Amino acid sequence: MTYLLDTNAVIHALRGKPASVRGRLDDEGPGRVCVSSVTVAELWYGAEKSDNPERRHRLFEAFLAPLEVMPFDAAAGKLHGVLRHQLRHQPIGERDLLIAAIARTLGLTLVTANRKEFDRVPALAVEDWSA
Repeated sequence: MTYLLDTNAVIHALRGKPASVRGRLDDEGPGRVCVSSVTVAELWYGAEKSDNPERRHRLFEAFLAPLEVMPFDAAAGKLHGVLRHQLRHQPIGERDLLIAAIARTLGLTLVTANRKEFDRVPALAVEDWSA
């Protein structure tokens, strides 16, 4: 595994806009790309508040099927606590910090269009495939 997709990268890939995200995802292949359990939670929440939750569930299931889902485990929890303290005076969303902790714990590069937020996290490798 090399890359962890942030939720916005998954949405970009599903929409095909920008095309660069889907293209890069196809180039890398499922063996090098994964998602976090936090992203799965965010996707399911989005599905539930949509007009057609069942359709969204099917779409997300199909997208996620070939990908490994990385859990928020004890190591990520410990790092999250450290990062949350280090960044306590800088705005960063709680779920984003959970995703960052998973990526850093596993030594993965986070793929996101939200560099402004994630670039605050020390020693986190970040790429924006939408640029």
